[in-house]
Amino acid sequence: MTQAFEEARKYIDEIPKFVKKNTMEDTKAFYRKLSCPCEDTRVIHVAGTNGKGSVCAYLQSVLTEAGYRTGLFTSPHLVDIRERIRVDEEQIPEADFVEVFRRVRDACPKESGYHPSYFEYLYFMAMLYFEKKKPDFIILETGLGGRLDATNSFETPCISIIAEIGLDHTEYLGETLEQIAEEKAGIVKKGIPLVYFAKNKIVADVMEKSAKKADSKAFSVKPAEICLKNSGEKGIDFSYHSGYYKYSVFRLSTRALYQQENAALCIRALAVLEESGIVKVPEEDLRRGLEKTHWEGRMEEILPGVYVDGAHNPDGIEAFLQSVRADGAKDGRMLLYSSLEEKACGEMIRRIADAGLFEEIVVTKIDSPRAAMPSELARLFGETGTVVTEDTKEAFDYCLRRRRAEEKVYITGSLYLTGQIKALTEGKKEHDQF
Repeated sequence: MTQAFEEARKYIDEIPKFVKKNTMEDTKAFYRKLSCPCEDTRVIHVAGTNGKGSVCAYLQSVLTEAGYRTGLFTSPHLVDIRERIRVDEEQIPEADFVEVFRRVRDACPKESGYHPSYFEYLYFMAMLYFEKKKPDFIILETGLGGRLDATNSFETPCISIIAEIGLDHTEYLGETLEQIAEEKAGIVKKGIPLVYFAKNKIVADVMEKSAKKADSKAFSVKPAEICLKNSGEKGIDFSYHSGYYKYSVFRLSTRALYQQENAALCIRALAVLEESGIVKVPEEDLRRGLEKTHWEGRMEEILPGVYVDGAHNPDGIEAFLQSVRADGAKDGRMLLYSSLEEKACGEMIRRIADAGLFEEIVVTKIDSPRAAMPSELARLFGETGTVVTEDTKEAFDYCLRRRRAEEKVYITGSLYLTGQIKALTEGKKEHDQF
């Protein structure tokens, strides 16, 4: 790690201490100040509560397999901040990271005035890097919401995709599913097609209404159109069948059953783009791209029989539990859990407890000022039988020592926790994430 890179990373990590959320008008103005990087590039814009990062990963893998060069901007990172900016599935090199960091910093007013937030700064860095590398497609994942998200300053995507919507970040996006859906639908642009996951009627109604208002075509992916054919330790097979297309069985290299939905969104979006003449993806490339996709932190096996999953809201936990139920565990299961204080801890823990899938539960504390206290998590689980270990490394070591030969260990509750555990197994030090 070079000194210049470390200095750049530290500066970015300090931004939340002196910058709050900016207006969309200010964000767009700064984008113009940077000369609107990538304004003529084909951009795929992805929002949602759960699964949007996975949709992005499937899109990048398939497009790469089909011979296209891709840029990918996602959040949060798990271990290394450079995970957020990738070209052709490779993280931005440290030297390029420093270069685009300096370009954004030099564009900031020397006197008091606009300064990009943490997320905005990285978004602008990504766009400058993509401008340099000139990919065929850029895939942008929103950070929070949609309407007021920094990525929404890009006004001419070739398609908008909205993954599953649930109750999360209610303090910012609204208290109801309808309000949150409306914020996410803020990425819909005039005349630009929308592909969305229609899990329930409330969300579907908001999406259709938003698309109609924008004079855009809307294409839904419904749960009933997705059929699980087979699941095992190394992957799942599923089919996707809609009124528009019928596909045969596809294979995903994951145990996460919820990834069927995200892969189906990828399939549907690419079909819409192909109909428009924007992309050409042969079926074999589609198959290989889906199967090759690896998205870290989503039911990822980091050690034999040890899985991390970044579920961090009630719907995410429910999807996580669905995959756990199908694991065929022969010698029981252990859970390591932690979460942020502002999350719906009570509801997530209630669902885990009611599932009755874990013989032993260990709670710990995330390395964050926003972390929920382990004592409170233990109380919610029911202190009897719940092990409290504040230090994350000690809690993880405890699980590894205690597990029986064939017992499975699951780690969930927060992407922050996922990042910390991955850093431990990879021998790296994780950094702050926003």
